Amino acid sequence: MATDPSAVTADPASALSAIKGLAVQEDEPLAAHSTFQIGGPAEWYVEVETTPALEQLLAATRARDISLQILGLGSNVLFPDEGLPGVVARLTGDFRRLEITGGRVTAGAALSLAQVARKTAQAGLVGLEALSGFPSTVGGAVYMNAGCYGTEIKDVLTSALLIDPDGSRRRATPDELEPRYRETNLQGTETIVTEAVFELAKGDTETAVARIDELNRKRWRSLPSGVANAGSIFKNPPGDYAGRLVEACGLKGTAHGGARISPKHANVIVNEGGAAATDVLELMLRMRRSVREDFGVELVPELILTGGLAVAWQADAS
Repeated sequence: MATDPSAVTADPASALSAIKGLAVQEDEPLAAHSTFQIGGPAEWYVEVETTPALEQLLAATRARDISLQILGLGSNVLFPDEGLPGVVARLTGDFRRLEITGGRVTAGAALSLAQVARKTAQAGLVGLEALSGFPSTVGGAVYMNAGCYGTEIKDVLTSALLIDPDGSRRRATPDELEPRYRETNLQGTETIVTEAVFELAKGDTETAVARIDELNRKRWRSLPSGVANAGSIFKNPPGDYAGRLVEACGLKGTAHGGARISPKHANVIVNEGGAAATDVLELMLRMRRSVREDFGVELVPELILTGGLAVAWQADAS
């Protein structure tokens, strides 16, 4: 894909604003785009409506060595208090298309997984019910091989359409993504998921919808409600639960600044009002150190740490 000369010759704001299908805002507070309600401004926050716009965005940021981060629902990410340099992009528009043909479901990456699960259930298709409560876009779910109640994305995924940092498109099978527990080989790369294709089985609509409602009630009973949070902080270690380990360390309910380890679920941190990202990070570090010391288990974040938060987490690893 050729780079648009304007991406190099124009200043970044002008280059981004010139891309058709791209809505650009400068200094947009990221707290407004995170379920944690934490985070300073993005240098440029953009909404991407089409694949050509995404390709041009990739070319413009690559040509100017500008960082680019894709944002889904903002439900499992922690942004720094100082914000992020570069571009934070959210897919919308064409990336919200849903097509159902027989048992084949083609879903744009910007759709919420919950929305796709419910619409397919209403169409008499089963397979996504257990994932209906997972707070993620389709793209984010594929990216991390989301799983819930014994079902993972890899179990129903036929293929994913990807765009690599150089703008090239490719379609990958589940095996090519090397899915593991809450992981794929896309993590740590700048490859973007733009579409997923699922193969679902025929089933009873009423039963499928009832199953979704039942599992959602079960999920929300176990999580704190009415207070800002980002769901599970850590992945469950093999054969155990992160929440159980944290609670066994006596940390349930522990607070730092405006953040607290939930008294309801020890693998969830809540923003009680005015919490800083550094408050959350401090609790995460305390949780990791305590579990390591008491049980010899190294907790791995499920929460995505961005900017300097990721650097601080890695620096404390030893």
